[in-house]
Amino acid sequence: MFHPEADDSVPLYPDTTIKMLPGDVLYSHKLAFSSVIVGHVGMVGEDCRIYHVNRWGNKGHADRMSVYLSRHKKGEKLTILRFSDKKIAKEAACWAKANIGSIEAYKYTRDLADIKINYCSKYIWQAYYFGTTLNVDLLGNNLDAEKKRYITPSGIFRRLEVVGSFQT
Repeated sequence: MFHPEADDSVPLYPDTTIKMLPGDVLYSHKLAFSSVIVGHVGMVGEDCRIYHVNRWGNKGHADRMSVYLSRHKKGEKLTILRFSDKKIAKEAACWAKANIGSIEAYKYTRDLADIKINYCSKYIWQAYYFGTTLNVDLLGNNLDAEKKRYITPSGIFRRLEVVGSFQT
């Protein structure tokens, strides 16, 4: 666990002066079979691991930055997205870490309440919705877990602040 506000030794994103904060979302602009749609998202945890869901191996991943970067093509751009409230973002990060082992299958599904069957952007939405005291809907559409909706990486991209980017 790290405390970015009080610790100058907090890791920085590669080739930047931007500190990694719990709840940050890394958005990849890639188009690949593994993402089916454009983009992929992962969330920074309190332990600096990147929590994300994909179709390869274990469906839920808790990667060190070096491993996460190895999953992307050389030169690929990753955009750092940040939620405005650090406390809420940290709550979401804690939820992401606590629930990553619950993923059983990678499949695009509209059931927002289902954690076992999941995909990358739905998992990030769930972390902010289920993991925060405010039940934050990252799409801003007054969604709740009872509604049926696909959550896209670009939908999340549009709702968070861009604080920088780096290349793999």
